[in-house]
Amino acid sequence: MNNTPKSLRPRNFKNFIGQKKLVQTIKVIIKSSQEQKKYPDHILFYGPPGLGKTTLAELISIYSKRKIIFVQGSLLLFKPDILAVFSNISEGDIIFIDEIHSINKNLEELMYSALEDSVIDISIGPEGDKKIVRMKIQPFTLIGATTNISKISQPIKDRFGLLSKFEKYSLSELSQIIKNSALLLKCDINDFQAEKIATYANGTPRIGNRLLSRIIDFSYFYNNGIITDKIINKTFDYLSLYKLGLNALHIDYLKTLAEVFESKYASIDAIASILNESKDVIINDIESFLLPLKLISKTSRGRSLTMEGQKYLLTYNINPPKIN
Repeated sequence: MNNTPKSLRPRNFKNFIGQKKLVQTIKVIIKSSQEQKKYPDHILFYGPPGLGKTTLAELISIYSKRKIIFVQGSLLLFKPDILAVFSNISEGDIIFIDEIHSINKNLEELMYSALEDSVIDISIGPEGDKKIVRMKIQPFTLIGATTNISKISQPIKDRFGLLSKFEKYSLSELSQIIKNSALLLKCDINDFQAEKIATYANGTPRIGNRLLSRIIDFSYFYNNGIITDKIINKTFDYLSLYKLGLNALHIDYLKTLAEVFESKYASIDAIASILNESKDVIINDIESFLLPLKLISKTSRGRSLTMEGQKYLLTYNINPPKIN
């Protein structure tokens, strides 16, 4: 689910920062479809959460002058759910399915003909005497978004005209997004402060905007709404945040590898036991965050602290043994 306040989302391509090649490709697709008087191909966005997949889908709707319908993939559990979505669309509508990988796998075959031929084949009748009824639906464009493309079957992927990965934002891009958001929220921050917030946002606009909102809260509580370096530091301290966007749980994980396992390989079961966390939390909430930052490595032998992870901990006066 996208939690970015709607007021902070760009309403035109000019104000959409980052993902330059993808944005240009989208512009080309929209222009081409308008010139050819046809509907844009189905599009699949994939990548970590908070990078602007929903926002870009909204911009496609705005620039192509077509209505967009938002659907959560996890709510498409039964045939009537799929039928309700497709039977209520008008010609040329855009259907945006967030976390499309979470659609009930038993419903995928209904999607095949819908995506290719704008029809849905429904089997009715008792077992052994079933009949296939073909339901014609209005032509549409599907935009799917997923944080886990590996869970989407190849037949579904093959029916998208464009598959595009969203990349993490650079420090300069994220700093500009935070400055733009500050302007919309009518608060004053300087370039140094915007960059500092960006370093804690892990290349993710949603995190950067969330941090900015909390900093504004603290500024009103402690300093009459004026943001200072001291207010920013106080906010991060109360939120238990560290550079690159790590939180206390991430730090505990790194310290466990460093101090308990002495930077040697450790099994996930052992780590889960020590941290008193489930393996799902460790895999999905901790390791998925630390691995792209190259602070840990994960192999068949287990998890271990990398040299980058050791250097990171040293900045907080933690002294793990040296890695050979």
